[in-house]
Amino acid sequence: MKMKTELKLLAEKCSGRVVIPASVDITGISIDTRTLKPGNLYVALKGETHDGHAFIGAAVKAGAAAILVSSLPETGVPAETGVIQVADTLAALQAIAAARRNELRSFFIGVTGSNGKTTTRSMVHHILSEGNICSATTGNLNNHIGLPLTIMAIAENSHYSILEMGMNHSGEIRDLCRIARPDAALISNIGPAHIGILGSLENIARAKAEILEQLDAGKTAVVPGDTDFTDIFRAAGRANLITFGEKPENDYRISDLQMQADSIAFKLQTPVGVKQCHLNLAGRHNAFNATAALTLCHQLGCDLDRAIARIATFAPVGARMERVQIDGLTVLLDCYNANPGSMQEALRYLAICSSPRIAVLGDMRELGELSESLHRQLGVQAAEAAPDLLVCVGIDAAHIAAAARDKGLAETRVISLNSGDAAAELLRERLQKGSTVLFKASRGMHFEKIVQKLWPQLGKDLH
Repeated sequence: MKMKTELKLLAEKCSGRVVIPASVDITGISIDTRTLKPGNLYVALKGETHDGHAFIGAAVKAGAAAILVSSLPETGVPAETGVIQVADTLAALQAIAAARRNELRSFFIGVTGSNGKTTTRSMVHHILSEGNICSATTGNLNNHIGLPLTIMAIAENSHYSILEMGMNHSGEIRDLCRIARPDAALISNIGPAHIGILGSLENIARAKAEILEQLDAGKTAVVPGDTDFTDIFRAAGRANLITFGEKPENDYRISDLQMQADSIAFKLQTPVGVKQCHLNLAGRHNAFNATAALTLCHQLGCDLDRAIARIATFAPVGARMERVQIDGLTVLLDCYNANPGSMQEALRYLAICSSPRIAVLGDMRELGELSESLHRQLGVQAAEAAPDLLVCVGIDAAHIAAAARDKGLAETRVISLNSGDAAAELLRERLQKGSTVLFKASRGMHFEKIVQKLWPQLGKDLH
């Protein structure tokens, strides 16, 4: 973003008042003085552990053109640095982003889902970026802070803007949509992520369906058709609902799915005939992610054959079933996040990989009262996948190990540990050339640290 503006106009967008007027060129927005660039507007956010107001001096020193605050700094700021005061800096950031969205001519696409939303969003971006200028969410900037920052960074000439929307409570996606006002929407799937907070799969479906509420009649919404929640999606808004999945009634239907260690092939039955699809990606779930992306892009007017050819060149998003060959091993990095659905798919994939197969699994977070039962269910699935070695890391992951043993996986093949350091030490002794090693856990388990201890040369910062 680059805009030359009077602070008064910027203040009007967020119901603020100009305390120190200055004629400035604002070249972007920053909430972090460590990455702030000269010319940025620094927004002082109040978090749970840090208050951005404490870093106003650092922002000025780093070259902030102006600052947005809720309380004035006691030490003051230079006269050439503009200051806007508001009641709530987060609400002001969101208001500025909403105003910015209204000024952009880009076509906005909202993407959400329990699993795979980042990969699916990236696939949509990959397809649409052929012949178009596209902007998209980067990293994990998909929440009430990240989405406004993403909108502020969208290029003036973008044809498409693909925004990922995350949530762990009801109402969050609705709030994001009030800012982003998507022109089309995609829900990748419904699974038990955050079920400990939301209570049931139905509640999760209703929370995800909030992305459909503001779509006008005739707008496109792509949703999973293999769930029990299609009626919830239909009731959520007036959009033209297009379904994908394996069931015969889907508008875009997957069939004859074949998995190899490094690729997936499947047939896709579509309104314009049966198409053959090939992906250089691991895991059955990626066939569904790709189908969701292809469905949306086709419905938006893309030539389907060209879109299928394009997605065949898609590379996996970092740390999401990413295959790395190192030291004679195949390492599967799927450490970015985990829930029961994505864990099951990862184990399904590991089962077709070369032996010896090692599964390093950690705690799944935000499962609430269902945590023990869902970890034990995963243990049964792990036993069925029959890895040569199952390493379970964490307090909750101990239930995975216990259930795997109960299901018949040999005691010698199941190890339960309390820390990533212990896992790294164990693996350093047990890894052998030719092995396939899967790393998967919720983000808070910091499995990237295990990977970094074993292979510092990878330079992996998975978060």
